[in-house]
Amino acid sequence: MPQSFNTIAVQPYAPVLYQLGMRAPDSFLSEFATYTFPLSPSSIRYEPSSASSFGDVHGPAQTRGVTRYVDRFGLTPPMITIEGTTGWDRHQSDGYILTGLQSIQLLQQFLAQYATLNETQLQSGNPQLYTLEFSDYFLNQFWVVEPIGPQVVRQSADKPTLVYYRFRWAAVAPLGLLDFAIGEADALLQVFGTPAAAAAVNAATTLGAMLVAYSPAGPVSSVLGAV
Repeated sequence: MPQSFNTIAVQPYAPVLYQLGMRAPDSFLSEFATYTFPLSPSSIRYEPSSASSFGDVHGPAQTRGVTRYVDRFGLTPPMITIEGTTGWDRHQSDGYILTGLQSIQLLQQFLAQYATLNETQLQSGNPQLYTLEFSDYFLNQFWVVEPIGPQVVRQSADKPTLVYYRFRWAAVAPLGLLDFAIGEADALLQVFGTPAAAAAVNAATTLGAMLVAYSPAGPVSSVLGAV
């Protein structure tokens, strides 16, 4: 009997939203600053590695003279590679406040500020450090991350008005405050902190908190004065 197979379209209910958050030491209810990517990345990769290892020793004839021992340690937190551009025009995602150029400059300042704040903590003898948090609301991936290696921002002659980024971050641990499951139907409510419970857990992931960070009194306002 012949068989036929059909596909059924799925509505795009899950939000495509990516954010970086910076959390001060001992701060559980709010982030120090939040950056929302104005455009979805063109590429994002999660690369966990298997930490298992094996060794071969002499064994019986039934296993061809070799016995293999395996030490099983599971999967590491992933290495995250994110690439894309912030475009050129202003974006609805940040209230049409920043151009693409200003947005990439703000992102650079965000990462630089994270490094500066932690260096200040270490030099003052304070072991408590700021944490960098990456939230991928489309795949429900929420990680404490640390930048590793070159953090690339580049331009090209064929598209001189666009600035591209390529970041590589080592995930350190799952973001504990977002361990609750986010379903597709109510994901936007969780993102924007509409329910009181969600707002109490992490109110600064809202777009309002992002706009506070962009305001003249915000913690990253210095970059806005330079563009």
